[in-house]
Amino acid sequence: LHVLVTAPPGLGKSSFCRLLLAELNPRDLRAVYLVGAPLGATEILHKVADGLGLETGWRKGLAAKLLAAGLQQAAASPGPHPVLILDEAQQIPLSAIDLLRLVAEDGSRALLSLVLVGDDTFRRQLHKQAFAPLAGRLAVRLSIPALTEDQAARFIEHVFGAVGMQNILSPTAVAPVWSAASGVPREIGAILLAAMRLALQQRAKMLTDEIVQEVIDARRE
Repeated sequence: LHVLVTAPPGLGKSSFCRLLLAELNPRDLRAVYLVGAPLGATEILHKVADGLGLETGWRKGLAAKLLAAGLQQAAASPGPHPVLILDEAQQIPLSAIDLLRLVAEDGSRALLSLVLVGDDTFRRQLHKQAFAPLAGRLAVRLSIPALTEDQAARFIEHVFGAVGMQNILSPTAVAPVWSAASGVPREIGAILLAAMRLALQQRAKMLTDEIVQEVIDARRE
């Protein structure tokens, strides 16, 4: 079973990965977490093998062969099923990911499950004919949507609570913050931070509608 998770930047893909890692039962699943970087196929094979404690080789062919053998040996013995969670997958050439998929499969059985987490460009790249076999193996596809206004309000409440503060954002300023950020948590956080700085300069005790609107206008310039 391979999984694809996509979302635009700032919508919490890395947070999703951390939550997934925390939820996986180590008795059933052995997770390896990698953050994508512009690496070649050989380097990816090395990192996966190292994460699983398997033997590897310096050349691509040998590394693939040794990883496949290690995965087959692990599948033949009792123990947790290996899972690779690959964050920022768009940073890695699809050809390298497809090679990893070939190594991870033994006929119809997956020796290593892949959770590929990337942005919308990664999803579009998967539509290319050359990677149809990889796309066809992604049995589960999830898309992380932008926050609704109600979700944004709860997110803002959580942000203040996480740093031990009372929510000082004017209730009527939630909608403008949400709209200006297009429901993206990272952008909401950036607007709140800028508003906090402006409030400190003005010695204001609340993030008023006026302060928030000034920040939003400045970001649009």
